[in-house]
Amino acid sequence: MATIKKAYQPIISLLEANPDEQVCNILVQAIALASAKTGGGGGKATAHHRDEDGNVTAIHCFYHKTWMDPSVVEFGKKASSATGLNSMCKEGVSKWTKQQRAYKQGKESLLEAVASGDLLAEDVPSALEELNTLRQVITPLEGDYQGFETLDECLANS
Repeated sequence: MATIKKAYQPIISLLEANPDEQVCNILVQAIALASAKTGGGGGKATAHHRDEDGNVTAIHCFYHKTWMDPSVVEFGKKASSATGLNSMCKEGVSKWTKQQRAYKQGKESLLEAVASGDLLAEDVPSALEELNTLRQVITPLEGDYQGFETLDECLANS
């Protein structure tokens, strides 16, 4: 017998358990087994929320780690995402990019300092840890709006 792909095993099991049934009698069960599972873990959004009309009403900003209303905070376009918007607000993207650039330049400076003898090789791990700590600092949004800790808070204040 052929090896059955894991995704199809439940359907094959259903068919094997009902060899004398007509297709029309087990079709609903087969469709349920073959249907894509949506909602990302129990139907709760992990990074965005849509209203009944399908409009994005909240996004969890990857940089600020808070829920934000995209009608209040600007999010850039990203065609490959589920929402059509970036996972970080525009301000978050800017700050994240600057931090990544500063980290990379800091690492290059460390290498130059070791090469020139200004920094001992055994001091590099602590210097890298300091650079990494600075890279992970989350700078708040400019202005009054700071986002919300939970999706429910964001939706209640939209």
